[in-house]
Amino acid sequence: MDIRNYTSFVAVAELMNFTKAAERLNITQSALSRQVKALEDYLGVKLFEKSGRNIRFTPQGEALLAKINNVLVADRELRTFADDLTEGESGLLKIGACSQLIERYMPSFLKKWTEDNPDIEIRLEDGGGPELASKLVDGVFHLTISAEPSAPIEVLESRPLGQLGFLAVGGAEFLGNEADLIEIEELLSLPILTLNKKHVSREVFDAACRVSGTVPRVVLESNSPHTLLAMSIGGNGVAVVPSSTQPQGPKLRSRPIALKGEPITFGICAMWNVRQPLPAYGQRFIDSLGDHICNEQYQEEFSLQSVQYGHLQVI
Repeated sequence: MDIRNYTSFVAVAELMNFTKAAERLNITQSALSRQVKALEDYLGVKLFEKSGRNIRFTPQGEALLAKINNVLVADRELRTFADDLTEGESGLLKIGACSQLIERYMPSFLKKWTEDNPDIEIRLEDGGGPELASKLVDGVFHLTISAEPSAPIEVLESRPLGQLGFLAVGGAEFLGNEADLIEIEELLSLPILTLNKKHVSREVFDAACRVSGTVPRVVLESNSPHTLLAMSIGGNGVAVVPSSTQPQGPKLRSRPIALKGEPITFGICAMWNVRQPLPAYGQRFIDSLGDHICNEQYQEEFSLQSVQYGHLQVI
């Protein structure tokens, strides 16, 4: 069976117009019609029917669309894998990632990975989660590293990489000298500096505010965690940032944010477009980064427990 027949069916199914589908595929309309007819003959079912001057699915055609899309995805993955085997592993990997994840995990990871994979060129660009997902759908990136979207995005596949929480970061006049959890109700009585809604993590924070029944007094929304921290150092409020952010400066205190005694968390993930399968080295990049993040988060948790244990021993 010629894979082009499957491609032709999907093009017509997406556009519901033979003329436009032929233009997309850069073939004649008669050639497109022959390919769809060949697929119908092969499957033994009618895929489209006329509806006035337009076309529409037959029940069989609509039911087969998802299955045929899966065939095309499998074909692309097979050809990508074959290219890796015959040509060796070399190429370009374009990655979009949230700035705070780049800052927290990439410096200690990327240099070693590129040294171990010298024939793979990495191009990294930062951005907010929804913006990254949109560019991924449009084919700008091969993969993205960001907070997990609140709902699945069609044509994107994902792999979990870990969990992050939220930190309240501010001066002692707001947070005292404690380092333990701060309940969100207590936090929201303070002036809040938060990331804007280009960040998926903001959706999680807003949802936690709604559950708490308290409306935050937001005095600044910014695209940059560092802007929030700078304003926090100046005493303008408490910055709410993902736990991947690393606050610095003697004036700052940081406390994990909790809801009803439990830290508020959200997932981070790698995503890629199923219509543009990753080469083998792209999947290996995700595997290695996942291991790195897991190890880093384990070390952070162990260090925090050690500090808490040592504090209890002193008491």
